[in-house]
Amino acid sequence: MKKVFYIIGLILIVQAAFGQHVVLDTVNDAYNNNLASAYSIKSKATLKSLDTIGDRKIRMAFKKMYEENSAEFLKEISDRKFVYHKEISPLITAIVDEIKAKNPAANFDDIQILLSLDESNNAYNMGENIVIINLPLVLNVADTYQLSYVICHEIAHQHLDHVFKALKSRLVKSESREVVEKTKQIKKIKYNQNTLATAEIKNFVYDRRKFSRINEHQADSLGFIYFKNAYPEQIIKSLEALLVLKEIDKESDSLVLEDYKKIFKNTSVKFQDNWLQTDILSSYNYQKNSKTWDVDSLRTHPDIDVRVDFLKENFKITDAEVKRFIDLKFATLKSNARYDEITMLYFLKEYGKSLYKTMILLKNDKENVLLKMKMFDNFSKIEAYRKKYILNRCLETESPNFTKSYNTYLSFVRNLTNSQLTQILKHYEY
Repeated sequence: MKKVFYIIGLILIVQAAFGQHVVLDTVNDAYNNNLASAYSIKSKATLKSLDTIGDRKIRMAFKKMYEENSAEFLKEISDRKFVYHKEISPLITAIVDEIKAKNPAANFDDIQILLSLDESNNAYNMGENIVIINLPLVLNVADTYQLSYVICHEIAHQHLDHVFKALKSRLVKSESREVVEKTKQIKKIKYNQNTLATAEIKNFVYDRRKFSRINEHQADSLGFIYFKNAYPEQIIKSLEALLVLKEIDKESDSLVLEDYKKIFKNTSVKFQDNWLQTDILSSYNYQKNSKTWDVDSLRTHPDIDVRVDFLKENFKITDAEVKRFIDLKFATLKSNARYDEITMLYFLKEYGKSLYKTMILLKNDKENVLLKMKMFDNFSKIEAYRKKYILNRCLETESPNFTKSYNTYLSFVRNLTNSQLTQILKHYEY
């Protein structure tokens, strides 16, 4: 009974600390079951529709690829990767409803927008009228209008059937006589087979990137038309949304020496200077605002400046066409969702990244109950992984691709002794 009262008390403390904000719920069985059931029906219909592909080789290859992708998507649903967020999901629904209402000639009835627990700053169309928006992207756009353009852009990809067209193009090319003949020639050559094969793969990739650029221009244009119809006084936001993508992987906040001292000040854990010492990357020169971690170099956001200029030129967009405003409601949503990002990373078992984000927030909010709890939760997992000698599974190793702040943090965690880690856990235990 005492434990029950303790838990109830803890819940009340957290609610008092965050007001009406609901922490991200990753355990919604009804939502996931409905999603899986609906997709299973949809995937059967899609698989049947592929019978219309004339070429047998292409048809069989397409079906095999689709079945693999479909199984992976169902697994992601089972793994609770997609969530209904009590603040963000209704906003997305309201945006889609507005776009639908102002574009009556377009068919938006079957479009489904899913919010995904994925750490990458991205949104994408996976075909079958499904658009996926990763939680961090919502945190990085500035306002509702920028998010609306992202949604318009991804809906445009769907209406242009870019996903299935791209898959078919890839299969046709891989089955083409030219590719088959080149593969045979490579196999006949005694030396440098790997080099020649790599060159062919590179050519194939660049060809796909060219195809991707064409697709992006098309989706930008059709998405802009949808967006302009819905928000004629805010068309400049389409360009701003694209420019956000250009800077989206730059670290917006960091940890410095004084932050560590501030976090551990007046605690039972005495700060040690050697926590932040590392010689591994001393030869690298860090640039301000470099990427926190690697992103996919083939992500479909190439040549942002070219795409912005393309829209400006083709739709005669000028800076004069701006109605400035401050989106206070969206700013509040983003502020609340920062805590959801920590929960998301913890859910993804990215305990190192979750702890890093927690400490960035904690440096300016030392008495925050939820942040203290997350300090304990993440350090507990890190300790458990370290005891099993599998720390690299939840904590990245230093890299020149990371910012100085993130690399210093990685050194800090690895430099902690077992006794120091125990002290930290005791301090934050709840």
